Amino acid sequence: MTCDVCGREMRPVATGDPRERERWFCRWCYAWTMLGTHPGEVSRPRYLPANLRWERADRAGPPPGLAHAYGYFGATLCGMRRDGLAPSPYPWVPEWDDACPGCKAAADVIDDRWPVDARGEKYERPLLPPPPGSDWPPF
Repeated sequence: MTCDVCGREMRPVATGDPRERERWFCRWCYAWTMLGTHPGEVSRPRYLPANLRWERADRAGPPPGLAHAYGYFGATLCGMRRDGLAPSPYPWVPEWDDACPGCKAAADVIDDRWPVDARGEKYERPLLPPPPGSDWPPF
């Protein structure tokens, strides 16, 4: 599947959520597309600024005292990988004192990859057909 935000290839990621059939992520701009359980249901969340976009990484390990942002691909935004790393139910806010500087820098780079005209509350990402090779919809 091609990313509708930046035009790069997206990759499928297993979700483990029974409400989601498939989830696709763009490794460049971190946009994602979800194919739901209802035939033809396609969700493409719109742009969110960094302080609303990322979850705090759970069990990120050392260094202590730093809050890392979970980056969707089994790593923090700054690139740290640990066994059991997962998103927590809590937000990661780059403006907080304990926010990892590496994650802040990565969040800024990722934000800059979203075209300015693809940001804002009124921008709706296009609803496109499922990707070639997808078994969605299931009929």
